[in-house]
Amino acid sequence: MGKLIDVHHHILDEDYVNAWKASGTIPPGLTPPAWTPQLDLEFMDRHGIDAAILSLSAPGLAFVADWNQAALARKINETCAAVRDQKPSRFGFFATLPVDNLVNVNGPGGGGNGGSVEGVEEGVMAELAHAFDNLRADGVTLLTSYSGGQGQPPVYLGDARFRGLWAELDRREAVVFVHPTSPQAAPPPSSQGNPPSISGGSTSGSGVGRGGGPGVPPPIIDFPHETTRCAVNLIISNVVRDFPRVKIILSHGGGTLPFVARRVADLMADSGLLGKLGKTVERFLDEARSFYFDLALTGYEESMALVLSFAKEGQVLYGSDFPFARDRAVAGQLSTVKGWRDEKVRESVERGAAERLFPRLVQQ
Repeated sequence: MGKLIDVHHHILDEDYVNAWKASGTIPPGLTPPAWTPQLDLEFMDRHGIDAAILSLSAPGLAFVADWNQAALARKINETCAAVRDQKPSRFGFFATLPVDNLVNVNGPGGGGNGGSVEGVEEGVMAELAHAFDNLRADGVTLLTSYSGGQGQPPVYLGDARFRGLWAELDRREAVVFVHPTSPQAAPPPSSQGNPPSISGGSTSGSGVGRGGGPGVPPPIIDFPHETTRCAVNLIISNVVRDFPRVKIILSHGGGTLPFVARRVADLMADSGLLGKLGKTVERFLDEARSFYFDLALTGYEESMALVLSFAKEGQVLYGSDFPFARDRAVAGQLSTVKGWRDEKVRESVERGAAERLFPRLVQQ
């Protein structure tokens, strides 16, 4: 058995994949990789991973009709809990919440899914409570943004519509795993009309997405930038300040945040925007460094050094991005992690930081 705890590790169970395929929103050229608990354990054993925290990747529940999102979220969470219960020392999970409904019903004009604001919020909170209190989830997964409704821009996690959710997560001192997705300007599919592409454009296009350019899928270039947009949004909306007991993990080394944080802070200060927010450059940077950062698809010498120099001590975690990341890429990045020159830092990245977030995984 290995030493590593993997906090960026996805589940793609059959029910979810079938629902995704049935929606017709899988981008051309993308084949969801095979996943079973046994395949997962074999991957973990090949790479010396002791334990993994399962989560749902993008597009989350965006392709599901509004009234079915809560049911699919419940099914995913109970599947994750069952996998964990079979091998409790090897698996944990971040719960999935039907947050798309919350955004749409609270969006401009309201009533986006035909329900009341109170009813939808109660549904999200009910799934949150079920996941933590009954299923013993290790945290929750949130995407960087959600559809804002017809003709509206995507809604990032600092939006006022999420304040109630953040307050409850803060009360529970929860771990929140933030995963990037392609921003959607159109609403999730309903009983009428064509569903939007998860790349944020027309379903008739290449599925490549807007930022990567021809031939470059959104996850390769766009996703790191989406994580950065979300992180800055969480800072300037004061979510980071107002809910300090929530431990937020940013995927993929925080996207480009470690590289651009100083630029963002300085230029916002020069333009007067930081002053209007009551923040200084130093305060902005301190809040930017308060996130946790996983190293999924970021475990390269140059990028790992940058993340470690930016993050607060003990807040960088290992992640593989299985099953989307291929064995070759995982092995190459692991060689960097396992060969890191500072033993204290290496041990923290491999499992120490994760053990502090998830004490039940401490090796006996």
